[in-house]
Amino acid sequence: MAQRPIVRIRREPARQTRKPGRRAFFPRAISSGEQATRQGPKFDAIENSVVRLLEGADLKQSPSEVAPDRALVFEVINPLSNVPKFILAARSAGFEWLGEDYDLADDEHEEQGEDEDPDSAKSAQSVLYVTMPTIAGLQKIVSLWKRFSAGAAKPTGGEGEWWPLFGYLSDVRPWSAKDRVDPTTDRYVERMARDHPDRPVRLELDLWFRAEPALRADARTYVTELLAVLGGQLLDFATIEPIHYQAALIEIPIAQARMLQSLKGPIADADRVMKVRPQSLYRADGGIEGDGVVAEVAEGPVALSGPSVAALLDGYPVDNHVLLAGRLDIQEVDIGAAMVPVARRKHGTSMASLIVHGDLGDDPGPIERPLTVVPVLASPQHLNVECTPPDKLPIAMVYRAVTALMEGIDGLPAQGENIVIVNHSICDREAPFAQRPSYWAKLLDHLSYTYRLLFVVSAGNSNDPFILDAYADAQAFADADPIERQVAVLRCVEKAKGRRIILSPAESMNSLTVGAIHGDGSGACPNGMTEPYDPVSGVTNITSSVGLGINRAIKPDMVETGGRQFVQSDVEDGLLSVWAIEHPDIGQLTAVPDPSGVTNGRLGFSTGTSNAAALITRAAIRLADVAEDIFEENDEVWAESATRAVVLKALLAHGCGWGATGELLYSLYPGKWQRRREAVSRTIGYGKPDHTRVVSADGSRITLLADDVINHDELHEYRLPVPRAMINNREIRRVTMTLAWSSPIDPVTKRYRGVLVEVVDGDGKRKFWDGLDGVKGEDGSKKVTGPVVDATRRGTLQHIVLEGKKLIRTAPTGDIFVGVQARADLVAFANVDIPYALAITLEMGQPVRQDLFADVAARVRAKRVAVPTRVRTRVRG
Repeated sequence: MAQRPIVRIRREPARQTRKPGRRAFFPRAISSGEQATRQGPKFDAIENSVVRLLEGADLKQSPSEVAPDRALVFEVINPLSNVPKFILAARSAGFEWLGEDYDLADDEHEEQGEDEDPDSAKSAQSVLYVTMPTIAGLQKIVSLWKRFSAGAAKPTGGEGEWWPLFGYLSDVRPWSAKDRVDPTTDRYVERMARDHPDRPVRLELDLWFRAEPALRADARTYVTELLAVLGGQLLDFATIEPIHYQAALIEIPIAQARMLQSLKGPIADADRVMKVRPQSLYRADGGIEGDGVVAEVAEGPVALSGPSVAALLDGYPVDNHVLLAGRLDIQEVDIGAAMVPVARRKHGTSMASLIVHGDLGDDPGPIERPLTVVPVLASPQHLNVECTPPDKLPIAMVYRAVTALMEGIDGLPAQGENIVIVNHSICDREAPFAQRPSYWAKLLDHLSYTYRLLFVVSAGNSNDPFILDAYADAQAFADADPIERQVAVLRCVEKAKGRRIILSPAESMNSLTVGAIHGDGSGACPNGMTEPYDPVSGVTNITSSVGLGINRAIKPDMVETGGRQFVQSDVEDGLLSVWAIEHPDIGQLTAVPDPSGVTNGRLGFSTGTSNAAALITRAAIRLADVAEDIFEENDEVWAESATRAVVLKALLAHGCGWGATGELLYSLYPGKWQRRREAVSRTIGYGKPDHTRVVSADGSRITLLADDVINHDELHEYRLPVPRAMINNREIRRVTMTLAWSSPIDPVTKRYRGVLVEVVDGDGKRKFWDGLDGVKGEDGSKKVTGPVVDATRRGTLQHIVLEGKKLIRTAPTGDIFVGVQARADLVAFANVDIPYALAITLEMGQPVRQDLFADVAARVRAKRVAVPTRVRTRVRG
């Protein structure tokens, strides 16, 4: 353990309530008279449909007609102020609540990049409230509408909850084929028809998750009967109740798939189908095979200590490779060894090697714990790559894999009770994140909160070409000055961000999403190759996908080295296009299978965001050792703590910083300062972590760690001693605060995140100390140290870097107030425990005479007290 370790701190024993923030703004509703003109004909049509239904008419053959058991959409111009109350009102009126959805046609707010409060109406878009009506419900809604449109006063009780909805209403209509068929389906079907014109097309159907178990149980039969009419077949079917997921993987004739492109056909009009979308499929990049090298490993048994704390969900590794033998614990759930020929076990072997050994080009040494592996990639005979099984739903396989580790399945006991870290580098190639969280991301968020897990997720690789408008042709690009070329590529990658979005489930809110930096331990740029960036620049490689995430949260969270990629270019239609390529002798050096089977010690190179995620997982395993020591000092067991995952999450992110890379990108990107900082956040998140600075300190730096569980409306107070070294001088001083928490989710509401936790000062803001008033650069502007602080509140990781050099002669209170407070975004989570961890580093930019570490550590330890039993504050209605 380091000589100057992390010092654990306790919160103040006094109980406090949350400091209220800004109130959400809601625009004025449209008057009942104006709404009667706008929406009256639609309710007249609903009333006519009810009359016809009561007369015995069958409206099932008319998709545009409102009918029972056909999803009914209330589209509003602004979210309601109290959705939970409206849900209760809808249910009491005879409507089954199906959820909220987004109007994805409204993409403008995603591109504006303005720094808006996440609760602000300015950042809102049209919202769809989706219900399933009964005849009685339709009759009730018509009755209530007539009263509203006649100008009747808002009634008390549940009926009154309809008045705000009527006031914001912009449309009321059945869920249509336009809603049902995902926009990505058109391009997907076109590509399948072009590449495989004689093959059927595989699609996924997301079904409405019904409240009645009997209706859910009948869903499989419904899909089977639907496919029988079309000449298709059901390949897989899954139900995951906690995230309201019920889906089918189907195969249909190309002619039926073509009909979906025109929003026509039986599937496009299937009432029980919520979404039709491309098959979720991950396929590992094959890379370029080189001659390879053979590892030289000293003989002798592998010495491991402690249980495995990390699991790799990936391909089946070569477990007898000389670098991996005796280090892996392989747990077969859905994928067995016979399903993956040894010669094709490249991705899983490389990822296991990076986690265990790091980039062998840097020779960092192996971790001392075993690594658990649950294979989820196969290699079918007709394919020469690793991929999720083409006849399986990947989300169901991930669910079974994690359940097998945590609880056990098929009558077997739990296979990984000590697992805290899950490396998840597979993603949906057909699903770039599009504002709404995917079911895959919902699953990871649910599992992380339920089992106290930290998922480390890759941002995904965007391999499509992009336009480079700074050069006329490929030769001019190749001959350009390297610095000018780097600037041109960086600017054009930023312009193309809308087509290089993170791949689901990288938007997962509770997970750590990792992008890839252009860097590795291999040799110089080979002759004839064009390297887009200087490896020391710290920028992301060409294919690393960009954010943002759910609710425009910071994604990726961080970046790590992911190998150097080169570029090729070509002119098409007068425009120069550029794309990434790999070189067989450049990248991160790892164990790989030997295609010939001659040796079990072959090494090879690879690149990508999966590699970067593997290195973060490796760092998390190392930090688990640190966390164990810290908790052991207080006679606690880290692995049994409610905060075990968020402690690692906070420590992993705590060493992040933009540094020179952030300043470079900020200077190149267009727009006002808010948009430029957001653009940097999309690319590198909070930056690259420096874990050494976190786990060890010196006389001018100390890292403090707090962890606890918190409830809605609570505030936990921490008092940080002001180091004497920060008083009476103008040296640069820095305070870095990282708050990580894990939130439950509501899978069917737009709010999604159950609880917001944030770090605040004594006034509920973020002005912690006069000595941290910012540092100005040479041009007189304040130094850019990270994302806009308000943007950090949108996810479950808040990382703030504060600097200053203002002369402070005295510190009257001798300490800095730092509060951690919680607010339930949804009533359902008002009484749940939310685990959080807060890491704080106090440091001076220059060596100081007084030992800052010894000063602060002594004062913290002197006042350390046990945390009293917490009394939950009253939850205000």
